Amino acid sequence: MSAQVSKNIFWLTISRVAALVLLFVAYTRLFRYLGPFESGQYQFVLSYVLIFSTVVDFGIQQFITKKISEQPEKAKEYFQNFFSFEVVVAGLLYVVLVVIAMLRHYDAAVFYGVGLAGLGMVANALTYPYLAVLAAYQDLRKVAWVNFLNSCVNAAIIFLAVIFHRHIVFLAGIQLTFGVLDLIIYRHLVRKHLPRPEILRGLWPIDLRLIKSILRQGWPFALLVGFSAIYNRIDVVIITFLKGYQQTGYYTAAYKIFDLLGFFPSVVSYTLFPFFAGLMAKQALAEVRRNLEKYLRLMFTAALPMAVGGSILSSKLIALVAGPDYRAAAPVLAVLIWAPAILFVYIPVNSIVISQLTKKAMAITGANVVVNIVGNLLLIPRYGIVAAAAMTVVSESLQGAFYFYFVHRNITRFSLGADFYKPLLASAVMGILLWPLRASSLGLSLAAGAAVYGSALLLMGFFSKNDLLTLKQLFRKEAEIA
Repeated sequence: MSAQVSKNIFWLTISRVAALVLLFVAYTRLFRYLGPFESGQYQFVLSYVLIFSTVVDFGIQQFITKKISEQPEKAKEYFQNFFSFEVVVAGLLYVVLVVIAMLRHYDAAVFYGVGLAGLGMVANALTYPYLAVLAAYQDLRKVAWVNFLNSCVNAAIIFLAVIFHRHIVFLAGIQLTFGVLDLIIYRHLVRKHLPRPEILRGLWPIDLRLIKSILRQGWPFALLVGFSAIYNRIDVVIITFLKGYQQTGYYTAAYKIFDLLGFFPSVVSYTLFPFFAGLMAKQALAEVRRNLEKYLRLMFTAALPMAVGGSILSSKLIALVAGPDYRAAAPVLAVLIWAPAILFVYIPVNSIVISQLTKKAMAITGANVVVNIVGNLLLIPRYGIVAAAAMTVVSESLQGAFYFYFVHRNITRFSLGADFYKPLLASAVMGILLWPLRASSLGLSLAAGAAVYGSALLLMGFFSKNDLLTLKQLFRKEAEIA
């Protein structure tokens, strides 16, 4: 089964890397085309709708994935009732989303963008039951290719907007296009596991007893997902209210790099969640510990050079992504880059906490929301958007520290390994080299940094036979599943 997890991570990562190349080129054009002010408007629309989008399934997708992993014979029942639930809740949330936008008297472009992106939220919500089934059966290679297709559509619409001089409302249609396209595709893909999903039969009559049971058991997931959405996006909303769209544009230019880098932790979490849920259902704690230590080692090794290099080369990275008009975003990125690095490190334990210790995760995430909002409200007026970046790093640090503590105390006493200091030393050496090269070309600096980091790890004997075995499993055409 560990081989299958590695395989899923591999395919999801390959699809996302290919997609990110397209999206990177597209966003470099979009930032330059819109400028800081309109970029701020567009990113505000996305952040506003994303808060509702993340809450729309009330955390039930992760709960349903967990339940189907544990009880595959009930997959159809869970799927049908989850779909019925989404139809009702997504519709109600759309009304709330639009009414709040009306009461806030947003600019016309922002208001219509919110309305169109909100319809995309509804369509995307209806794909969650399909994704829950595919994730529970660890059939994620198909999800990888759908994600890649979505990224192609995203990039295509961005390029069309630039070519034909379209703006926020046109761009907001990306979300609706995704949702409709994914519904068509996932309806076909899920038939491998649910040959007759019978969606219409599931819509009526709704099994209210099962829905109530799901909500009763799944409410910690709901609050966890809701809190996560708020603390990940509330800074954009607060910056808009306190500093205006221009400063939001600068901040979101730096945050876009966070989003692009965050794909890999999300892939790992999405894959490990059902895997660890299955192992915990069998109480295979030794297997949990072994796999947890393996993926912690992988993520820690990837995180450090990203943070050190990104912080030193922030000015070059911002110029590459958004252009010279966004120079004010460079100090933001120098701080913010540490947030995805921290996320890299704790994402393997996150997969266990949200599965097995959901109430604890909910509590710390809720506390994080309070810390993040209060910190932003107090610090942004005085220190500006760099303070928002610092609060994001603080939030991720708190989340990671408590998640490590929860898993170590309640699940398994895992070890970080005797050689975890080696990536630290290698990153320090890399940073010393990069500092005098920070004014050189970005390509030269990145290549030199990667070469020094990799060479330092090799010289210190960091890589083991298990690492080579994992790589072989990734590239094997068909992995053996135990």
